[in-house]
Amino acid sequence: MKIIETIKKKWIKDTLTTIFIVSILFLIFIGINIFINKLDITDIDITKNQLFTLSETSKQQVKEIEEEIKIYLIGFNENTSLIDLVKQYTKTNEKVQLETIENIMDRPDLKSKYAITEETQAIIIETKENSKILTIDELYTYDYTTYQQIDISEEKITNAVLDLTKIERPKIYFLTGHNEYSITNGISMLSAYLQNEINEVEALDLLVKGNVPEDTSLLVIASPEKDFMENEVEILTTYINKGGKILWMNDPKFMENSYPNIQKILDQFGITFEEGIILEQNENKMALQSPNYIIPEIATTNATKDIATDGGILFVNASKISLKTEEELEALNVTPQIILNSSETSLFRKEVSNTSSYKISSDEEGKFTLGVKLTKEIKENEENTKKATLYAISNNFFVSDYAVTIGNSKVYPITFYNNKDYIINTIAELTENENGISIRKDTGIVTYTVTEAQDKIIKIAITVFPILIIIIGIIVWLYRKRKK
Repeated sequence: MKIIETIKKKWIKDTLTTIFIVSILFLIFIGINIFINKLDITDIDITKNQLFTLSETSKQQVKEIEEEIKIYLIGFNENTSLIDLVKQYTKTNEKVQLETIENIMDRPDLKSKYAITEETQAIIIETKENSKILTIDELYTYDYTTYQQIDISEEKITNAVLDLTKIERPKIYFLTGHNEYSITNGISMLSAYLQNEINEVEALDLLVKGNVPEDTSLLVIASPEKDFMENEVEILTTYINKGGKILWMNDPKFMENSYPNIQKILDQFGITFEEGIILEQNENKMALQSPNYIIPEIATTNATKDIATDGGILFVNASKISLKTEEELEALNVTPQIILNSSETSLFRKEVSNTSSYKISSDEEGKFTLGVKLTKEIKENEENTKKATLYAISNNFFVSDYAVTIGNSKVYPITFYNNKDYIINTIAELTENENGISIRKDTGIVTYTVTEAQDKIIKIAITVFPILIIIIGIIVWLYRKRKK
């Protein structure tokens, strides 16, 4: 009996000690959590492309806000990542304040003012004079090439904040009226990306407008298929003489001397888009084992410094750009900067009806210009000069949303390699938006667009290595069997 009593006492004592220790540890754990929550430490984002961190573009723009902004998150619980995102706005600029409201019934003033129901999930962004509402559906888009939902909360919130605070944004006009790629058909994805990067985008018909608007930061000309009218040439010449900036992307047309008025504009900068396509012979400079899918060599500039060392870009059916001689360019007061070239072993083919992958007698071999920035000095008088810019690219399809079939999937060319970042960075540089030059967040979706050499290595790796392992296994088994 004494033994049983001793065991009971010892068991009770040990149990009570254990409960006491667990209780103390639990209270310490609760205390630490309360303390950390009060500190409101920002979560550490360890993803490669900082998917959950406010981008530098948004930070720079939000820092410049000088008026009070109130952001209400309606119907979101405290655990949502959206709250963490908006908190980063408040930490970037103390003039931005956040209030979370899980139940709109707790704020009848907002419920009445914005006609919000109990089931609504929304973001209300207010200044003293204006307000804007974003619904939950507006925070996501859908990629029909990968069938995945993409979170665009940051772009939508930043744009809404800037709309209300009236911060000046670059105004980009896309020329229309000549069967160009348009912001509603052909390069609609590019248009959306530019707007997400805090730009204003609009179509421009010169015959309707009568001029290039004074607020133009950049005029984009995207593969016109009809010649300009004489008065359009005059309007564009006036724009150039005022120091205008043009981004001109051109797919090959294969119709000689069809556009004399277009050439009048190009002649002012001393260039011509040639009729024909570039074919690659170097396996490391082509993709999908297709000589017309070429990977250009990229000069390092402020806009390309990250892209040039990170996979490059991919052109499809590019042509070449011919420049006038150095003396002729000097006479035009034009200074060229070559940005994109093909490799030294590439071919330029005018006989596009010949689909041979190998060199034919009429092919020209060598390094060809695919992208060039031309700066033209224009003297207003002896004291004042202006600089006009033409950034010419001999491919337009590479930023299009015309789907290309790869295997069983359809993919948009603008999603190849770093095509999107290259074109948006180039536009940011031309509009003098230094904060817009970056490698953007990637959702982690990858398109299989390796070079032919890389493709061979991958195929060898996934076929030869397993066979070698099996052979080695059989040899080891036979050796051990004989040994027995």
